[in-house]
Amino acid sequence: MNGVQSPYRTVLVAAAVLILLLAGCTPSKANVHKDERTLTELTLSALSVAHPDYGFSPAPAQEKTADGLSVILTAYPIGAFMTGDVGTVPVSVTFDQDSRVKRVSPLPETRLGRVLEVLGTSKGSVEVAQDTRELLSNIGRSVEVVAVAEFAEPMTEAAVLRANSGLAQPQRVLLAPGGGQLPLGNGLYCGRTCDKQSYVASFQEWVSTLRPQDQSALKAFGLDLENLKAASQQGKIYGFVYENYDAETLLEISKNPKVRALYVADVTLKCASDSAALCEPVRD
Repeated sequence: MNGVQSPYRTVLVAAAVLILLLAGCTPSKANVHKDERTLTELTLSALSVAHPDYGFSPAPAQEKTADGLSVILTAYPIGAFMTGDVGTVPVSVTFDQDSRVKRVSPLPETRLGRVLEVLGTSKGSVEVAQDTRELLSNIGRSVEVVAVAEFAEPMTEAAVLRANSGLAQPQRVLLAPGGGQLPLGNGLYCGRTCDKQSYVASFQEWVSTLRPQDQSALKAFGLDLENLKAASQQGKIYGFVYENYDAETLLEISKNPKVRALYVADVTLKCASDSAALCEPVRD
C-alpha cells in the first residue's frame, strides 16, 4: 500500500470510533434503573426522616417525564390533620435530568406535627406531664391515643428498648430534638442490608450512603447533610411516637422516670369491632 491508507479501511475505523462514542454517551438500561432506584430510595428515606408525623407507602411508583423522573407515593398521617378529615395524601417528588429535585408536594399540617415542634424547647414540661396524666386517668377504654414521649435525656436504642425499660415498642423514634421545628424521625423502614429490627441502624445505614452532592436534594426535603451525619454519629434517641395506644399503657409510660413528659397529640374512638358498619365504642 506504500503508506497510503485504504478508503475502505478509513471508513471502518471511523465507524468503529463513532460506535464507541455513542456507547459512551448512551447509558445502559442497568444504569438507568439503578439511578431510578437510588432516587426512589432517597425520596422514601428523606420523607420518612423529615416527616415523623407521617407514614409512607413502602413501594413508590416511578414515572418518567420529558424533564426527568417523578417518584409517586402515598402519605398516611399518624393521627389527624390540623384541619379536615383523616385521610391519605398523594405525594409526588420530581427530579430533573441531573437528579436535582424540582418539586416536592407539600404535606398538610398534622396535630402530631404540632406536638413534635414543642420537643426540645423544655417549656412547661412539668405542667404538661400533670395535665397528661390527669387526662389519661379519666379518658376511659373507648379511645385510642396518639402520643409522644419526650425523654429526660437522649439515650441509646439498647437502653430504651430493653425488656425492663418500662417503655412500649413505638411506631417511630425521634433522633433529634424539635426546637421549634419537626425533629428527625425514623421508623423500621430501612434500605437493602440493614438490620430491620433497629431504628438507629437503618437511619445510620441510609446516612452512610449520602454524599456531599446530595445536599441540594436533601435541602428540598428540609434536611441538612451535616445535621444528619451528626445525628447518625451520636446514635441517640430523644423520644418515641406511639400510634393508637390505649390510655392505660400510656399512663404508665408517662410515669416512667426516663420520660420528661408525654404529649397527647390525638384521640380517636376505639371501636369494638372493625367489621361493624358503625363504630360502637369499647365498653368497660
